[in-house]
Amino acid sequence: MKAIIHKIFGVAIVLLFFSLISNALKADDLKPVRLQLKWRNQFQFAGYYAAKIKGFYKKAGLDVTIKAGGYGISPIEEVKSGRADVGIYDSDIILKKDGKVPLVALANIMQSSPYVIITLPKKHILKPTDLIGKSVLSAGDQGWNIFQAILYREGIKSDLIKIIPRQKDSEEIIEDKGDAVVTYITTQPQRLKYMGYNPILIRPVEYGIDFYGDVLFSSKTFAYADTKVTNAFIEATKKGWEYAFAHEDEMIDYIYSLPGEKSYTRKEFLKDEAKELRKLIMPDIVEIGHMNLGRWQYMLDIYKEAGITKQNISLKGFLYESEKSEITEWLKPLSYAAIAIILLIIVISVINWQLRNQVRIRTTELQKEIESRKQAEELAKESVQQIELMLDSANIVLWDWDLKTNQKTFNGEWFNLLKMDASEIGIDFDPFQLIHPDDLEKAKETFKENLSGTRKRAPIQFRLKKANGEYVNILSSSRVVMENEQVIKISGAIVDIDEVKKKETELLKISEELMQSNSELKKFAYIVSHNLRGPVVNMSSLIEMYDQNSIEGDNKIIYDKINVCIKKLETTLNDLIEVVSHQSIENQKLTVIDFEKSLDEVIVSIETQIKNSKISILRSFDVRTMFYSRSYFESIIINLLTNAIKYRSTDRPPIIQVSTTEDENYIILKVKDNGIGIDLNTNRKKLFGLYQRFSPTIEGKGIGLFMIKSHIESLKGRIEVESELGVGTVFSIFFPKNINS
Repeated sequence: MKAIIHKIFGVAIVLLFFSLISNALKADDLKPVRLQLKWRNQFQFAGYYAAKIKGFYKKAGLDVTIKAGGYGISPIEEVKSGRADVGIYDSDIILKKDGKVPLVALANIMQSSPYVIITLPKKHILKPTDLIGKSVLSAGDQGWNIFQAILYREGIKSDLIKIIPRQKDSEEIIEDKGDAVVTYITTQPQRLKYMGYNPILIRPVEYGIDFYGDVLFSSKTFAYADTKVTNAFIEATKKGWEYAFAHEDEMIDYIYSLPGEKSYTRKEFLKDEAKELRKLIMPDIVEIGHMNLGRWQYMLDIYKEAGITKQNISLKGFLYESEKSEITEWLKPLSYAAIAIILLIIVISVINWQLRNQVRIRTTELQKEIESRKQAEELAKESVQQIELMLDSANIVLWDWDLKTNQKTFNGEWFNLLKMDASEIGIDFDPFQLIHPDDLEKAKETFKENLSGTRKRAPIQFRLKKANGEYVNILSSSRVVMENEQVIKISGAIVDIDEVKKKETELLKISEELMQSNSELKKFAYIVSHNLRGPVVNMSSLIEMYDQNSIEGDNKIIYDKINVCIKKLETTLNDLIEVVSHQSIENQKLTVIDFEKSLDEVIVSIETQIKNSKISILRSFDVRTMFYSRSYFESIIINLLTNAIKYRSTDRPPIIQVSTTEDENYIILKVKDNGIGIDLNTNRKKLFGLYQRFSPTIEGKGIGLFMIKSHIESLKGRIEVESELGVGTVFSIFFPKNINS
């Protein structure tokens, strides 16, 4: 029996030896991984360069080849075709995940998308609605889906914007090949500024669209073929990014030394790019590579709402899940040894099977228990670290007041905020002595409410005194801990809002300055309109007195041009006087308006226009009278009727319908015509603007609707319009019943 045991033990030792040798040899083999970049070499990919040149990939057992991108190179096609193992793409990867080659997201590098729309001031594009009828340059669908989501949120149809393939970077808008371009905020604004231009940016986040950017992805097959390789690649990449941000100048020098970089970029551009990337990646706040399932779902929901993707698409299997393989990885090299040990146990178990079996079972249970405790401790430690990081980043003061012992405790932010020494906080320390005298009563009242248990969790604002005697504005919230219906402890949080209050003060000051400026502008308008009146009338009179028959040749041409200029100046001045004269309502007398009578008076005043146009005016007054300014009301009716006459249709007999109704708060006047109509999709926002005209073939100054709106709003009313091309237009005016309230 002993001889058999010795032979089996010898075999086990031999197997163990060869197992260790085999795994040692395998450890020296590097796993090849091909990484396809999204664009040409730049700081956008500094983390990957750092991981390679600093040996992070090699230490992880990987031989990584970094493939630069460029025009016509799609990271998605490179991965799906097998020419690359891992690629970099934007948040639109969620729309490409399904197909013959399923894709998975491994890690997210940018917490916010770098895509913006860039344009130049001369294009007069300040917001998404200004893009209607314009041309936008885009490199395929990269970034465009994000702006489709913005257009959806703003109620704009994307087919109203012309999309042009982008061949270069933002320089193409300088060459007037397009009105705007979809590109990266990290590089292109800086390039345009260097060229002497001052670009205008439309950022998705300003319109409620905040998506991920630069997502690491691979095929599902590659990701799960060997999770050890995938995990190693992700972790080494994170280290690379940490190194890149800690050694920016070193990485900039390296990138600048790459072939072709000097002809494309400058070191200053790379520095600016690094600065912008830090804002998007946020390495000091969020762990590099972090992805959140809820945020991916939020992005997918927006794409569904906008009709960019199908409703039945889901996130199932899209986010890479690292297998918990740490234990199996260190057990794997001992697989042969395990077989030998099992054989040895079998032989020994013949001698004492029950004892060994019980020991093995108990050992397994203890190992599982230890492993479970370790995992729980690691999770708890990670959670504590995350909470501490969040609190440190947010600069939040946490405090506790134990009413049983009168012990008061504060976290480190308390001392940073007030510049106090920890030795000053004892049992006898009175926090109320730091509160501003004007805020003290409010703070004590809140404390009393806490003690009685009636305090709601609404935060309060007050000022605390710092060690140097200055006061800082804070926002404080608190909660109580009760025992036997008695408050035994009060806990709370304090946030420094001093900068917010300062900004608030600045805004108030700016508001006052704007009001003052507005007043000065009104005075200026009055001075210009009235003081210019006399000289213009004199010039007009003098030129009319001049004998035209005595002028010949070039003098006749000059005379005619001077006459035209004076007429234009006189017209503009009259418009200015009319606009200024209606900006104030102090001198407006309110009286009873009879709709029937007032309409008849207006019709008599424009009788010639009505006869020449052969227009029919119908009326229906459910409300007969109202209290209003007679001059304003007549001006409103005259402008609406003459506009309906001017914009009548030649395809049918023209009709104007005037009617009144009422609701709880307003008397509603409607003027409806069957004219040519107005394109509200194009003209709604400028409909009531000064000097706005909507048909080049119809004469008019373009101030009528401006005056109507000014009249109505000055007396607390409003105007609405409905119109359809080829059908007609309805203007609805809402006159307030209680105009003096």
